[in-house]
Amino acid sequence: MLKVMSDYINVSTGLINSHFIENSHNEGLLLYWHKYNGDHIQVREHENLRWLLINDTLQSVIDTTNPSALLFPHLQYLANQWQSLTSPNNVLELGLGGGAIRNYLFHQYPHANVMSVEKNAGIINCYTQFFSSRKNEQLVCADAQQVLKTAHNINWIILDLFSQIDAPRFLFEEAFYKKIYLALNNNGVLFINFLSQHESQLKQLQQLLFDVFDCTVSPQKITGYVNHIVVVTKKA
Repeated sequence: MLKVMSDYINVSTGLINSHFIENSHNEGLLLYWHKYNGDHIQVREHENLRWLLINDTLQSVIDTTNPSALLFPHLQYLANQWQSLTSPNNVLELGLGGGAIRNYLFHQYPHANVMSVEKNAGIINCYTQFFSSRKNEQLVCADAQQVLKTAHNINWIILDLFSQIDAPRFLFEEAFYKKIYLALNNNGVLFINFLSQHESQLKQLQQLLFDVFDCTVSPQKITGYVNHIVVVTKKA
C-alpha cells in the first residue's frame, strides 16, 4: 500500500503520529544500516521525512526541507520553555540522536555556542551524513560525564541520553548532578528529557535534584508518551 505523508504526520498538529512511531522500523526506504558497539543503527526516509532508529527504537525525525522543525511533542514542549527565557550564549547538549534539538538551536539561536556530546561515533556519523543542517563544529565524541568535568559558564544544559530499556544508572547518582550544577552559571538551567515507566524513578530524580539544586521540581508528563520533561534552575 502506497504511503502518503498524512500516514505519518498529524495534519492538525504538524507532529508525527503514534502509529508511525510504533511502526517506523518497517516504514519508508532504508538509507543506512550499521552495527556499532552492539547497537543496530539505521536511517530511513519517506518523501521529506528522515528518521534515525537504534535497535528499532525511533530516536529522531527531521523534515529534510525544514531540518529545524520539531516533530515530537516533547521537543515542542521544550521549545516552549526555551522561548520563555533569555537567549543563551552557551548551550551544552548531552546526547545527540538525529540532532533535531541541535538543528533547532542553530536556527533559533544563531549566535549561541552550542556543543553537542555523543559517545557513540556511529550516531555522530549518521548525524553528519543524513541530518545535519550546517557545519559540525562543537560536535564531540566523548562520555558526558568526562565533558562535564571541564565545562563551565553554561547557560543551558540539555540532557537527552538514549537508553533502550531504562534510564542510564548515572542519572540516579548525585555526583552526576553536582557536575552539572558546577558547569552551569548562576541562573543557568538544566532541561531533562527523562524516559520513565516507574513513578519511583521520578521520585528519586526529584529528590536528587532537590539535594543538589535546593529546589523542588515538577516533571511534566507528555501525554501519550513515556517522556517526562524536567526543568531546574541554578539559583544565583
